[in-house]
Amino acid sequence: MTSPAQEWATRRPVLWGSFNGLAYVPRLPPTAYALLLHMLTQQEVGGLVAATHDELAQGLALERGMVSRAMPHLVAARLVTVVRRGRFQLHPMLAAYDHPRDQQQALKALPAELRLDHGDFEDEYERRLDAHRQAKARKAETRGKVSELGRPVLKSVR
Repeated sequence: MTSPAQEWATRRPVLWGSFNGLAYVPRLPPTAYALLLHMLTQQEVGGLVAATHDELAQGLALERGMVSRAMPHLVAARLVTVVRRGRFQLHPMLAAYDHPRDQQQALKALPAELRLDHGDFEDEYERRLDAHRQAKARKAETRGKVSELGRPVLKSVR
């Protein structure tokens, strides 16, 4: 008879990771932190996470909408990049690898301005998140779903 831990350990390869990049994580909402930690456990070699929002939500016992609201925070903090639907890339400073030299090579290939420890990560996060919110508001405005005040337009049903 095997324990649940032994069953999990035999299914997942052991990866090496230096998570020093976590020192450069800005103040995120709690759901975004939980999502990031969950994605760290789900990653493949090199930091690729192959999971839809539904799958991530199920793994965290959350509603899909909560994952969708948390993801822009991780993207604005440059911790996660959306590759395409159902594919996310963790930042190389957080990604796990087969061997430490693989991570060192990935970090050497990373331009200095893309490193998490470059610049003021808190200010950059706030700036990117604000830009995301503004873009989302403009998009909703063009669809006619919000008023000039940024509030939803309620349509009356007769």
